[in-house]
Amino acid sequence: MSNNSIISIRSLEKTFPSNDGLVRAVNKIDLEIARNEFVVLLGPSGCGKTTTLRCVAGLERPDGGSIEINGEVVNSVTSRTFVPPERRDIGMVFQSYAVWPHLNVFQNVALPLTDGRQKLPKGQVKDRVMECLRLVRLEGLETRPVTDLSGGQQQRVALARAIVTQPMVLLMDEPLSNLDARLREEMRLELKNIATTAGVTSLYVTHDQSEALSLGDKICVMNEGEILQAGSPQEVYARPPNHFVAEFVGEMNFIKGKVTGPGQVDSPLGERSYDLPPNCQVGSTVTLAIRPQYLGLAKDPDQNSQSPEGLIVSKSYLGDAVLYEVELSGVTLTVKLSGDSNFAIGQRASVNLPPEPWHIFP
Repeated sequence: MSNNSIISIRSLEKTFPSNDGLVRAVNKIDLEIARNEFVVLLGPSGCGKTTTLRCVAGLERPDGGSIEINGEVVNSVTSRTFVPPERRDIGMVFQSYAVWPHLNVFQNVALPLTDGRQKLPKGQVKDRVMECLRLVRLEGLETRPVTDLSGGQQQRVALARAIVTQPMVLLMDEPLSNLDARLREEMRLELKNIATTAGVTSLYVTHDQSEALSLGDKICVMNEGEILQAGSPQEVYARPPNHFVAEFVGEMNFIKGKVTGPGQVDSPLGERSYDLPPNCQVGSTVTLAIRPQYLGLAKDPDQNSQSPEGLIVSKSYLGDAVLYEVELSGVTLTVKLSGDSNFAIGQRASVNLPPEPWHIFP
């Protein structure tokens, strides 16, 4: 474990029985999370992200590997070490708010300090609770019955309760998925600020890519129990290592092609030059990938231009941009133009293809 790591996961494995035999939910993953880092596990349902989080929390017992929190081994299959959840220095926030309906806001947040392992002297409880309520912007609501709060406010209560014990690690499993879209966006910004202000190391699970990109210092894209890429939001978005990550994070066009020569690919876009990875042999098939915002449209193509011409088959107005679907040579490309562009459905237009930034997957 590096000196700066607060969570260290090594060769973590977890299997579950099913009708078809054992299902490997987590397949020998390694992950280091630094002090105060906000790490997001991103992936589709069943990829292993929640199981990984639950292993860190101590809610699942791994079948292989080890987990350390702040230098202490909390799980090791080889040494048969298992520290129960209440003895790990963690706070947890779940998808369901899990607030106590018979208690008011103050009592809900104070509960871990009055009835938990980390009991505080009575005089200190009020100060600590009020400090957390200020942090989650619920000051003034401390005497309100928790059932009178909106969904967003109840989630803030759950968050305040998770950080009131000043844990080393905050674990969050899709905490915003029950909120409406507008509130979710507001809470994203707040969550990051709260975690930073509280000085806590965060591990966050979501299947929502925009949530991951806006929250994470580091994003781990998972599929079938494995981490396929771990990096900053910029790295994950700009340099996906494979087809799955490219498709899962952000919008992407995919076009099948064939390598016809050094750096040359023939596809429905015509024969063009690309910067090919070293393992692409002549005659092999590849997938070309490009994000919609890097493509352009032109009404009157230059006769000498190499831009393929297509038919606009759909148009979606997004406010700050317009999304077009253009059909050409048997493929449909999505083109994203900023502002209010004035192409119409049924119109022919040429698609401007930039020399970069293409991704080529063997």
